[in-house]
Amino acid sequence: MNDEVEVTVATADGIRTVRVAGEFDTDEADVLARVLALPSDSSLAGTVVDLAGVDFADSSFLHTLFTARQRHEQAVVPLVLAGLTPFLERMLELTGLTRAFTIVPTVSAGTDLIRARIPLPRQR
Repeated sequence: MNDEVEVTVATADGIRTVRVAGEFDTDEADVLARVLALPSDSSLAGTVVDLAGVDFADSSFLHTLFTARQRHEQAVVPLVLAGLTPFLERMLELTGLTRAFTIVPTVSAGTDLIRARIPLPRQR
């Protein structure tokens, strides 16, 4: 297991991809919360959170994800979780949070889902 926390962010075509790896507890929750905060401008079409590299997470991690989902929802910006490990799938099931999130198997599926929801420019 990798206990070193890694959080990387890339944005392309208005879709932000946040890759998360390592072991997360209360000490690392603030790092994730800062990265998942919505930018002040409205240019973000959506956020995909890649969780495939998460080896361990506690309730503070889930709370951070849930809070981010609420803020995205209030701003009408989709937040999609991708690549859940069996550990995270089980945590979401046990806490009853599975239905609170949009969950897809891969980052590309997440970006495709967000792109499908982006309104096309009107044709003149």
